[in-house]
Amino acid sequence: MQQPYRNGSKPRLERQSSTTSSRMGRLENWIECRFVLTALFFLGMMNMYMMRANLSVAMVAMVDSKQLARNKNQSLVACNAVELKIVADNFPNVTQPPVEQTEDELHYQNSETFQWDSPTRGWILGAFYYGYMTTQIIGGFLEHKFGGKIVFGGAVFMSSVLSMLTPTMARMGPWYLMATRVLLGVSQGPMYPVHHGMWGKWAPPMARSKLISITMTGTNIGTALSYNLSGYLARHGFAGGWPSVFYVMGIIGFCWVILWAIFAYDSPAKHPRISERERRYIEQSIGTHYKQDEDMPKIPWRGIFTSPIYWGLFIGHFCSNYGHYNLLTNLPSYIDQVFGLSIKDNSALAAIPFISLWFFTTLAGWIADSIRETKRISTLNVRRILIVIAQFVPAIFLVSAGYLGCNPAAAILVVTLAAGFGGFATPGFKVCHVEIAPRYSGILYSLTNTFATISGQVVGPIAGYVTGSVADVREAWRIVYYVGAAVSALGGFVVLATLKTDVQSWARIDEDFYELEDEKKKKSGAFIVKDDFEEEAA
Repeated sequence: MQQPYRNGSKPRLERQSSTTSSRMGRLENWIECRFVLTALFFLGMMNMYMMRANLSVAMVAMVDSKQLARNKNQSLVACNAVELKIVADNFPNVTQPPVEQTEDELHYQNSETFQWDSPTRGWILGAFYYGYMTTQIIGGFLEHKFGGKIVFGGAVFMSSVLSMLTPTMARMGPWYLMATRVLLGVSQGPMYPVHHGMWGKWAPPMARSKLISITMTGTNIGTALSYNLSGYLARHGFAGGWPSVFYVMGIIGFCWVILWAIFAYDSPAKHPRISERERRYIEQSIGTHYKQDEDMPKIPWRGIFTSPIYWGLFIGHFCSNYGHYNLLTNLPSYIDQVFGLSIKDNSALAAIPFISLWFFTTLAGWIADSIRETKRISTLNVRRILIVIAQFVPAIFLVSAGYLGCNPAAAILVVTLAAGFGGFATPGFKVCHVEIAPRYSGILYSLTNTFATISGQVVGPIAGYVTGSVADVREAWRIVYYVGAAVSALGGFVVLATLKTDVQSWARIDEDFYELEDEKKKKSGAFIVKDDFEEEAA
């Protein structure tokens, strides 16, 4: 078959001859449209997760769990209860002083709180994911058909509206709050499918690990910011404290929508301000062209569902997300119930693992692409190494977290390392949807993430049931972390057994289509190619 490019290599656009134009071209490399899209996606996913995670911290202020424990004659804080028992066993004749109210408890007396028990709180925290799973596949379809700009922008807009309505719904009752969280999940469901679908059109192959890792770590920064900002607003914010958490983050979301509407576009071919040089580089390196709707082929459902790699990603995605959602949903409650820290300290400590997750994920993405560019290790083996780190190392740390006693610094350190190494999963296998099926990456991710979302539905109720049923709070949380470790290890075994990184046969279409498009533009003189730009050709 005729080679689509000269000398069998990807072509390069001719540089402009003048020195000034050359310098401007180099400067443009750092502000090109795909990097603008990277920044927009990073901030957009950050906003999404700020609105998703804020309830985990706000719940600590919305419900006075310590007063509920007093009403049921339960121990207030696990570690405090251990200390009091030691004193009572060794000094039986010493009268224990009354427990003084903390600054947070004094704050609760002067603010609006709700009498929701532990199982109810667990269902409220998990309600988001019941809506979240319903629009994953729909979001992938909409992106495939209409493009990602309107779908992703609309998702953030609706999330912002629902965030603003949350305080009112909470006052109406727990079922109304659950319904609001379900709708928030519905609005955010298209997030990842649209993200992966758009990067299938925008990300050059040798930059996929970096670009996708950077944008997906916006979720980690969003969680860390949400925890800290929520903790501050719950104590010092307007409208009674915790309601301001939802108002502020809704306003931030509206501001981002304006930027997205101005600067984001579905594909390089549809961007009115992209340079011809960048557009050609992206389209030729990916090997696709998306300008006309008729260019989009039918989705190969049979090929997808009979592919072992699809089922590996299907199960691995669930197992990886289980660990992430376990921290996202339950970490503030763990810190509150085991260590009894103030909401200020709670939110600060709970944010640390997600900062670690951002750093490790970004670092792993850069390392992965740097190694791949040297061609000393194949892409498949690079992914395998990252998967081993992402799935088995966190399992070890999660098991050890249950045996650290009442040392909050040690516990948070171990959980932070578990979260950080778990971030290797993004460049490990969560980019494989784009690698094995660039044209259908949004659809593929919507399918695996729909199943993975079930993990978010169950982590809250599981933790609520276990902590409400097991008398020893520390033992209860030890069980919660055991389950997380087992699920993580299972995902590692399954993904390693099925992993592929090349474009699958069912995801390919006739190469003559691409050659024909290329030849037409060559004959029209629309561009001139040259085999230079070695730094981009790797």
